[in-house]
Amino acid sequence: MKPFLVAALLAAAPAAGAAPMPGPRPMTCPVGGGSFIYRPAPPASVSGERPDGKPYTNGIVPPPLPECPANGLVLYKDYDSDEVAKLEPIVASDAYQALRKDDVQYYRAYWLMKEMGLGPEDYLWVLLQASWQADDRPELRARYLAELAEASAKVPPRTDDINWIGMEGRAIDALRELGKFDEAQARLAKVPLKGLDVAAPEPLDSSPAARDARIRRAWLAYFKAMKPVLARKDASRDPFDLLPRNVALGRCLDAAGALDEAQKAFCEKESEGVEQLRLARAKAEEDLKALQQNRDASGR
Repeated sequence: MKPFLVAALLAAAPAAGAAPMPGPRPMTCPVGGGSFIYRPAPPASVSGERPDGKPYTNGIVPPPLPECPANGLVLYKDYDSDEVAKLEPIVASDAYQALRKDDVQYYRAYWLMKEMGLGPEDYLWVLLQASWQADDRPELRARYLAELAEASAKVPPRTDDINWIGMEGRAIDALRELGKFDEAQARLAKVPLKGLDVAAPEPLDSSPAARDARIRRAWLAYFKAMKPVLARKDASRDPFDLLPRNVALGRCLDAAGALDEAQKAFCEKESEGVEQLRLARAKAEEDLKALQQNRDASGR
């Protein structure tokens, strides 16, 4: 895959040990020349993800890619000389320059990937991240989600390929958020759930087969949870059914006075877990106060 894109994505992955803080990098634009300083995003920890795949993290997701200031060329990889020659008219085109006015960086990377002849196994993932970048721009996000659903539907089915299955999951969620529930249900009906219903591996098994099994079982749980969400025509960004359980329980506590009917039903069903979380929070607060009192008493 593409070096800069991979480096940026890894910054959003769980850190293994104490990952070094990436420093600023001087770079030269392959098209048009000129130099600039690229500042990679610092490593971040991840704890679960939203229904659309965006991780819950303390970092920037998706992390910024290098971009030439003069012409807006997004460097999703190191380009060789042949690619640079092909890029020059593409970057100079009115179509690409128009994207700089309103579209987010990852959408421009997606657009460039298609123009450069890359396949959907590369550009659909980047388009999905463009929708994350547009979180605070609802109309733009909706356009990206619609394009993701349309573009992914053109990919020939690979029913045993977990990457194809995963992108179908994101496309189904995109259709759900767009309110296209019938289309979402039709896409879901074509996902081969039997191939995901595999035996659970042993907890300490770290083999490739065990990892594949865990991923398949996670997607099976996702699709099962998606069915009632689609049935009730829930187009909200974060239905509690599709959130990591700890996140959903936290929202039951934090937004108790502003829950819709589906959220209330979830919280009532999970009332025992909600109460356990409330007690755990209260104990943590008490422990923190006791620690502070000890510090104050010792003069530290």
